Amino acid sequence: MLTSLVLSAALLGLAHATLVDLNTTQSDGVTILETKTFETTLTPANKIVVGGGTAGLTIARRLAESSLKTSVLVLEAGGSGVGLNVVTIPEKSFSFVGTDIDWGFTIAPQEHAGEYEINLSSGKILGGDSAVNGLVWTRASKAEYDAFETLGSPGWNWDTLYAHMRKAEQLEYPSASLIDEYGYVVDASSLGESGPVSVSFPAYLPIQHKTLVEASVELGHTFNTDAYSGDNAGVYYSLSSQNTVPVRETSEFAYLTPWETHKQLTVFTYATVSKINLDDSSEPKATGVQVIFPDGSEYTASLKSGGEVILSAGVVRTPQLLELSGIGNSSILTPLGIDVKVELPGVGANYEDHTMALLTYQLKDGYLSFDALSYNETLLEEETELYSEGEGWLTFAQAVVNFEPIDVILTADEIEEAKEILSTKPESTPQDQFDILKELILNGTTQVEYLLFNSFSAGDDKESNTSYVSLSITHTHPLSRGSIHINSTSIDDFPVINPNMFEAEWDQWWLAKATAYGRKFFQTQAFQEIVVSEEVYPGSSVSTDDEWLEYVKENLNAGYHSAGTASLLPKESNGVVGANLTVYGTQNLRVVDLSILPMLISAHTQPAAYAIGELAATLITTGSTNC
Repeated sequence: MLTSLVLSAALLGLAHATLVDLNTTQSDGVTILETKTFETTLTPANKIVVGGGTAGLTIARRLAESSLKTSVLVLEAGGSGVGLNVVTIPEKSFSFVGTDIDWGFTIAPQEHAGEYEINLSSGKILGGDSAVNGLVWTRASKAEYDAFETLGSPGWNWDTLYAHMRKAEQLEYPSASLIDEYGYVVDASSLGESGPVSVSFPAYLPIQHKTLVEASVELGHTFNTDAYSGDNAGVYYSLSSQNTVPVRETSEFAYLTPWETHKQLTVFTYATVSKINLDDSSEPKATGVQVIFPDGSEYTASLKSGGEVILSAGVVRTPQLLELSGIGNSSILTPLGIDVKVELPGVGANYEDHTMALLTYQLKDGYLSFDALSYNETLLEEETELYSEGEGWLTFAQAVVNFEPIDVILTADEIEEAKEILSTKPESTPQDQFDILKELILNGTTQVEYLLFNSFSAGDDKESNTSYVSLSITHTHPLSRGSIHINSTSIDDFPVINPNMFEAEWDQWWLAKATAYGRKFFQTQAFQEIVVSEEVYPGSSVSTDDEWLEYVKENLNAGYHSAGTASLLPKESNGVVGANLTVYGTQNLRVVDLSILPMLISAHTQPAAYAIGELAATLITTGSTNC
């Protein structure tokens, strides 16, 4: 049954924000939309936010609190994370994979990398990936954010994005005892002090992670004491998106839970948006969205005059919804029988994700990783009790990262080889992006991240009752570009996700070199004290350049930092949104999520997602990108 309902500014009459769980109270959702008390004399300035993820809840909250005449409806396909241990406990980061809060996306077999599917799990839950990720809170270098403006988007630069990251965050400074025990260092002046998102250091730091700091310094890497003010090179203690309770901080807990502060906000969970409704004008106007409730019934949430739809569905679902709604490349839409409302070839294009390889080592007797929680019941019970007191292993997800430029990793001869490879632009890389990236690569901007996983994370032979660690090696600026496009007219059918990994020779060569270098960390005196010398994976059978190249091709992973499918670029550069985030060719449809990033950054993307939400709210309420 298709029922047309009108959402108007009458949601302002609610005493506090309303969270409607359609999975258990579907009738309440219908009643809220149908009630005649919605008709008010207030200026209709309704906002429908599609997707209650990191950026979506950020902009929803900010818009709702901006004016008593602004009502906001958030439509989220997943449920709440309140009370879910898999969300709230830091140690359980990434334990959501394969559960009912995982979208279950997979990357199509990659032509240039082993021809196998690659996992791309993503959070189907309020908070989106902020509810399920590794909690890592990092920033890239100034030059990387400034590149967005250079590519043609005035006002999108380091200064504005840095200001909005700070607006989102609240540093909880480590106690003197934690500083003494673990050596945590952070420059408080480089971080926000009053934002909704608590960031802090964990109450426990495994010795193997402290060893990564020591090993990095032993190799001659810089120990960075202020990685949050625009220079991220070196090894440093990274903050986590968690408070000192300690509970993971998500956009739901940070922006939505304080009900009394945003009376104009209504959130529907288990509400799947299947299409954006557009009128037939030459520059289409969004009139609302189609919403599928849990029982399969479909409703129309309609905007009144002056409202707008804000698409915050994420890097996969945002282009999918645009295409299903008739916005995209006609060569994709027409064969599926979709009426083309706006010819916009950039939709779904320019897609990329960080690429990652892994090394695994066994810890010596007497040293334990999270692996021990699965084979030592007494330890698990003890640590669970400690966590209830705000201490112990379960407070930890991550706390050490190492970002390095090529000149730290490569020899002089290899740098000359790198220059030769970079003398030719890869086919899939836009020329303007290639020019910027080449300059960043050759002039000291970080290109690889080394990060330790506190468990067995790669390999074929895992011994019982044994603890391991794995080192992730992540290429932060791939040159290869791919796409995400629909191949059916159903929202239930995932689009084809193809980042075109390793199409660029540079991407293959650099990750192979950076991964080979990763072995050096474990050859340091610092690591030799705690790991068994023989590498578990890939092992001694991989040592030559050709073997490393084959290894990364056959064992490639995604970094879970997708971007680019609704790029913030000029239309003629295959852009989808302009500097005000309005979709080209439409009047009142914006995109506010990581799909707008035209190029990836050398950082985990969670802080950028919050900054996008914050900056978008500033744009909409003030017309400026300045805080």
